[in-house]
Amino acid sequence: MRYNLHTHTHRCRHAQGSDRDYVEAAIAAGIKTLGFSDHCPQFFPGGYYSTFRMFPEEAAEYAESVRSLAREYAADIRILLGFETEYYPELFPELRRLVRQLGCDYLILGQHFIKNEYDYPFFRASEPPRADIDRYLSQVLEGLRTGAFTYIAHPDILGFRGGDEVFYRERMKTFCETLREMDIPAEYNMLGRKYRKWYPNPVFWRTAAEAGCKAVIGYDAHSPEMLRDGEAFRRCLNELKGCGLSPVPFGDIRIRRP
Repeated sequence: MRYNLHTHTHRCRHAQGSDRDYVEAAIAAGIKTLGFSDHCPQFFPGGYYSTFRMFPEEAAEYAESVRSLAREYAADIRILLGFETEYYPELFPELRRLVRQLGCDYLILGQHFIKNEYDYPFFRASEPPRADIDRYLSQVLEGLRTGAFTYIAHPDILGFRGGDEVFYRERMKTFCETLREMDIPAEYNMLGRKYRKWYPNPVFWRTAAEAGCKAVIGYDAHSPEMLRDGEAFRRCLNELKGCGLSPVPFGDIRIRRP
């Protein structure tokens, strides 16, 4: 379990450190496979822009930096080129063309909004109403069915309003069973745990265990120091095991090229 496929860079404007700093921190931590997966640029119409992702013109430099480090450190660590991205139906074809041109190794689906973001800007993943929960899950599964995504990041970022646990468990049970059928791992997110967000959600993870989902632990590293935080990793590992799951070995993850 010494791998991490969820690593950001300074290009997203809310992470710190150089690309090399992340590689050297991963090596020091004993990580054998490091995947860079910064927030992918989106090609929004009408001048709309969200502030937590790289600009499209930065993508080629990002890819070259990661590839160069992969060659330089090949004797010490395996480095993969990836992106974290939302699935926006209207924008996905152009995004997919970009990542294929860059020779991207994998994508992880980190859905934060519904519809195409610019046309439904008030969605809040922490406490959505029931109708938005159904919209969110439908859109995520539509994205996963494209075959472009290796795993789903923080699948429990979707909260539930008013403590309606019965409704939440019902929806997550169906969702997790579909993830199992599609052989898509779900990510136990260390960043959410570190900052005590509403996720990781033990209700979700017990449901995922009952459904037989595959699980991974994603550092969601926004600083090199996160990769060296062995105590945080062990805490997440123990919590995940307490819910009835263990992270799968890297070799059991189907790396899907987008």
